[in-house]
Amino acid sequence: MNNLLNNATHFVVAGSGLSGLSCVRYLLDQGKQVKLWDTRPHAQIPDTLTIDVVCGELPDNYWQGVEVLVVSPGISPALPAIQSAASSGVQVVGDIELFAQAVQCPVIGITGSNGKTTVTLLTTHILQQLGINAIAAGNVGLPALDALSLKPEVAVLELSSFQLETTESLNLHAATLLNVSADHLDRHGTLDAYRAAKQRIFFHARCAAVNRDDNETLPTDSAIPVIQTGLTECSTGFGWRGETQTILYNGQPILRMADTQLVGLHNALNIQASLALVSVLNVDVEQAAQAVKTFKPAPHRCAKIAVKGGVTYIDDSKATNIGATEAALIGLGPTLAGRLILIAGGDAKGADLTALKPLFDKHVNAVIALGRDGKVLSDIATNGHYVATMPEAVALAASMSQPGDTVLLSPACASLDMFKNYQHRAEVFANAIQELPA
Repeated sequence: MNNLLNNATHFVVAGSGLSGLSCVRYLLDQGKQVKLWDTRPHAQIPDTLTIDVVCGELPDNYWQGVEVLVVSPGISPALPAIQSAASSGVQVVGDIELFAQAVQCPVIGITGSNGKTTVTLLTTHILQQLGINAIAAGNVGLPALDALSLKPEVAVLELSSFQLETTESLNLHAATLLNVSADHLDRHGTLDAYRAAKQRIFFHARCAAVNRDDNETLPTDSAIPVIQTGLTECSTGFGWRGETQTILYNGQPILRMADTQLVGLHNALNIQASLALVSVLNVDVEQAAQAVKTFKPAPHRCAKIAVKGGVTYIDDSKATNIGATEAALIGLGPTLAGRLILIAGGDAKGADLTALKPLFDKHVNAVIALGRDGKVLSDIATNGHYVATMPEAVALAASMSQPGDTVLLSPACASLDMFKNYQHRAEVFANAIQELPA
């Protein structure tokens, strides 16, 4: 792709969220002529913006004279207005493409259906602990273009499928596709299309961190060098010794899970992925493993938030798709002594929730479901219950529990049918626990 920052002058930014506004700021700083379009007719636009803004339907001939349309991740390139722009000769890209054409430092890229935020933050933490000025950006919160002004030594990007589908020229020192499970099918249409979007992370990657036990994580380009991870022992790359719950490097013990603040087998893989990614930068891997010990996991990702009446409550509200809940059940199930009661449900975004039944049968003693698609979950569980609200779900879980049991909120669904976002869902869960009798 041509260097847009050198060759184009007239830009439209679609979307007035975090990434959209960061694009506006960046392009104005580069001396470009910028217009803002938000697809929502009543979008709240900051009063400080002095550029031309259109909300909702576009006027005739809007694309005349426009060279580049920068689409925010939440806006589908398949929208008729965007297709019209492309057919008018406008180049359609995302903010990550602008970042890719401007960044000067090494970049590490992380994608996957689940675990990418943990791996992004952990990778950044390891590098910072080793004295490297690393910054996490992208889908993790800080827009990628805003990170440029901070002049990092290494940029660590969390990349969603939405961001990757509008990115062509991102050169990565190391990349990983952690896993693939059905997600965002309401946007991508098919699992194959979603998988193809994720694979775009490898287009210009120098090295890939892959799970030797999961072919979905392999780049389709077999010429890309790989560093292997996995939940088996191996004499090269990273591995796992189950009897001692220890991560291995080149066959030798390097880190016990008990010495970290992360739990579950899925997090053992996340740690390995982070170590594999930083190893590409020629850091001392043993020192990198020591840095993992001081990492505190992000909220709402298999985080123990309370013990009440001898019952442990775990918040995994960030599990907004089937794969995330699968990871939680597989990771936690074998490690628990007591019974596991699962609270799940919400908006499945077109995914087939019945795929969870084998794991319910294997690891879950009771399922308490809620939300738009929750009835599917309560119906497929041997001991399933459907309730109307989160406080009802927590009260029922508490009444079914005894000391030593675990109550896990891992919805397998998006939250917007009942809550503002997954953080709000977690807050209601935590408040309901606090309201339980002592």
